[in-house]
Amino acid sequence: MRILELLVFLPCLLIAELSFNQTTNQTPSSWHGATRKPTPLLIAKLMATTKPSEQERQSLKGMHLRAVTIEEEPYVMVNKLGGEAKFTGFVIDIITALAAELGFTFDLYLVPDGTYGSLDANKSWGGLIGEVMRKKADVAVAPVTISSAREQVVDFTNPFMDLGAGLLIRKPEPKGTSLFAFLLPFNSRVWFSILGALIGTAILLYITSRIRYKCNVGDPNYDNDVKFNMKNSLWLTYWSIVRKGGEPAPRSLPSRILAGAWWFFTLIVISTYTANLTAFLTVKRLVTPIKSIDDLSSQTNIRYSATYGTFLYDFFKGQVGTGSIYERMWYNMKMENHKHVSKFPNSSKQGLEWVRQGGYVLIEETPFLEYAVRTDDNCDLMLLGKPFLFKGYGFATRRLSWLKKPLSVGILKLQETGKMDELRNRWWPKDGCPLDGEAADVNTASALGIDIFLGVFYVLGGAALLAVLVTLVQIIYVKLCKSKPQPEENDKKKEVHFAPMKNNMLRRQTTELNLH
Repeated sequence: MRILELLVFLPCLLIAELSFNQTTNQTPSSWHGATRKPTPLLIAKLMATTKPSEQERQSLKGMHLRAVTIEEEPYVMVNKLGGEAKFTGFVIDIITALAAELGFTFDLYLVPDGTYGSLDANKSWGGLIGEVMRKKADVAVAPVTISSAREQVVDFTNPFMDLGAGLLIRKPEPKGTSLFAFLLPFNSRVWFSILGALIGTAILLYITSRIRYKCNVGDPNYDNDVKFNMKNSLWLTYWSIVRKGGEPAPRSLPSRILAGAWWFFTLIVISTYTANLTAFLTVKRLVTPIKSIDDLSSQTNIRYSATYGTFLYDFFKGQVGTGSIYERMWYNMKMENHKHVSKFPNSSKQGLEWVRQGGYVLIEETPFLEYAVRTDDNCDLMLLGKPFLFKGYGFATRRLSWLKKPLSVGILKLQETGKMDELRNRWWPKDGCPLDGEAADVNTASALGIDIFLGVFYVLGGAALLAVLVTLVQIIYVKLCKSKPQPEENDKKKEVHFAPMKNNMLRRQTTELNLH
């Protein structure tokens, strides 16, 4: 049929070509010349119908694809059972779901060099990208980051996962507890304000009581203004704030008004102090030297780098000459490293081992970092700062390959039906270690140690020593420093001592006479 169509339309082709050459001042002899003008659109379309195009294929039903992948938790994991490799993981679940949806089969093999693909010194691509470009694989089934450089040599499907770049570090040791941890709920300004309020209230109570007593105001048989000297006034304000009863208790109206206001003040202060003290003593706070990518780039004590052969490696490498913060970070990554043999980890798993050793920050995509933190056995890892450089993961096919469209349509269907989220939740646990390193569950809070209460014990011990010292000083003062009393003074003291006894005897005799 196509031969008959050519025979029918051949005169039309010759006439169209002659008219095209006349308008461009070209002769038919220049059809195959080096300076040939573009073929007319009508002829190009007619010539395109002479052979089938791969773009016309939109169905993968019944086809068998050869796919290349890379081992990376939790996307692709390899279990060797009986000499045969069994692939599992998030990406394997996606390609399996696509195969069931689109009706194709596939086989997998691991990329020989174990990298995602980047340009080497010879300007050739390796890793997954190189396998697809050299037609060794039909598609790269892996978490391949979509970038402008890779998009120029391969085609990507619609992204099946959005991501950003993050920072992973070993969780630092919790900040040491202060000796006087019980003072932490309030700052020094609050403590001095409370002390000033205590002394000021005691002074005001003493002054009002003295004035009332001097002016003979109130009922002298009921009011106890005479008892509120400076010592007793301070004692009342102190036992009120520690919620312990004491004597003397205020009886006059001004003293009760002042004491009532002071008791309300202490109620609010003690309640606030107790609530904050619980948080300060039970929650251990982490102090990280790095909180953002700016902090990371401005220091040299902690090493950091990206995994070799990944998109982030190429990204930082391509920042040379831009004068940005990423260029400075790239030169810091290339510095000689005394702790690690290589400046860049060959795989994400090796980067995790470097992080666990301490003194190293891994720059990697956030989905992998979240999985590593959540599933860490000892919860020793944590994320730093906010993600940056947002991208997406996609499957890579050859340039102008017809596989791109059906695979993209299948990925969109998985996302629209919620199947993609279901597969993700299967591999990324919602529970596990906290991403920021803090203990979110009260059950994981550690028991309080003696170091937290050392300050309270020191205060108690100091008060005990002060009491003993005051007792010794008083004894020494009475026994040694105070002069002995004269005989006349002794007689007066005896009279004073026996006067109550005489009064009691007279009162008893009077009572007996009255009864008689």
